[in-house]
Amino acid sequence: MKFYISADIEGVSGVVNKTHGSPSGHDYSRARKLMTEEVNAAIKALQNNGATKIVVNDSHGPMTNILLEDLNSAAELITGTPKRLGMMEGIDETFDAVLFIGYHSRMNTAGVLSHSYHGGVVNSIRINGREAGEFLLNSLVAGSYKVPVIMASGDNILSEEVKDINSDIETAVVKISRGRFAAQSLNPVIAHKKIQDSVNTALKAIKSIKPIIINGSIELEITLVNSGMAEIASIIPGVTLSSPSTITYRAKNIIEAYQVLRCTTLIANNTLL
Repeated sequence: MKFYISADIEGVSGVVNKTHGSPSGHDYSRARKLMTEEVNAAIKALQNNGATKIVVNDSHGPMTNILLEDLNSAAELITGTPKRLGMMEGIDETFDAVLFIGYHSRMNTAGVLSHSYHGGVVNSIRINGREAGEFLLNSLVAGSYKVPVIMASGDNILSEEVKDINSDIETAVVKISRGRFAAQSLNPVIAHKKIQDSVNTALKAIKSIKPIIINGSIELEITLVNSGMAEIASIIPGVTLSSPSTITYRAKNIIEAYQVLRCTTLIANNTLL
């Protein structure tokens, strides 16, 4: 069987602030090691269950965080940015299932380092009126290829978000949120065991976990942190201002909506304010 792993860093056990997630942070080297180890835990469980191919997509920030030399050699690694599908680069219909490792909850929740794609730019994202974070959006991208997300790891708030979307998806809670920049984290050894157990459980139920799919067109609504960002994003063809800080776009499918979101965050992040 063929598996795809999208790996972020904010949901990794022990990661609680920007010094962990930024390459310039004094704890970044530790955090990327912890991230790599959690990905390895998932890979090991997949191996033990007969996986024939595993592709890992580094999905945090510059997307060059996972230590290739320390990554389990059973997996291939996608790194670097920009990538056409960003956090889901490389996904296609040939995969049997998707796993999310080190994920965090969406913006405006009580999760550790919660945000939606770009915390300095995006205040909220809505898909057909429903507020969406990275978990839902990336699950929809996988679903467009009819591939199910079967497992996700992160904090307890991320787990609640996942279960609200699809209660059949397994979650590994590796830390409890104690605030935006604080957590009660499991020792890495215990966190790895939880991830492996969750992968094992998910694989036993893989046939019953359905892809998350939206058929037809998508109404994308993005509220940015200020009006200047929305104004410059509205130059994208088809994008309209629905309020001073909110843009909307009618996409033919989730892939188009996802790419407009990526363009919006890239443009807005470079706005002179």
